[in-house]
Amino acid sequence: MAPKFPKCMKIAHQIGDRRIDRVLHEVFSRERKAYMSHEKNYFEIIGEILVRVQERHGIILELKKFVSENVLEEALADLKAAEQDDFAEIWRLMEMAHAASACAGEKSTIMKKLKKF
Repeated sequence: MAPKFPKCMKIAHQIGDRRIDRVLHEVFSRERKAYMSHEKNYFEIIGEILVRVQERHGIILELKKFVSENVLEEALADLKAAEQDDFAEIWRLMEMAHAASACAGEKSTIMKKLKKF
């Protein structure tokens, strides 16, 4: 007959301890590490987008200096629109990173409570 809690039993076997507090601690520890990893990935993507925004902004400034505004108004509008899209993407990623950080904090709090248990 199969155990009633196969996932818990699998983790218990992996960590070598069947006590429920240890199994739960391991579950929340894995989740906290995953959320911290997500947060790190979000900040790496934000850094890449910021580099792209800086390069694009430099191009916009150069075009404004050397080319008359009448000729490249449409191109500048496209570059500015892309820059605004990047800022919106950065904002979204920062919100996601904040949410991942908050979830990691919640898991840490739960883990502290389990240690007292």
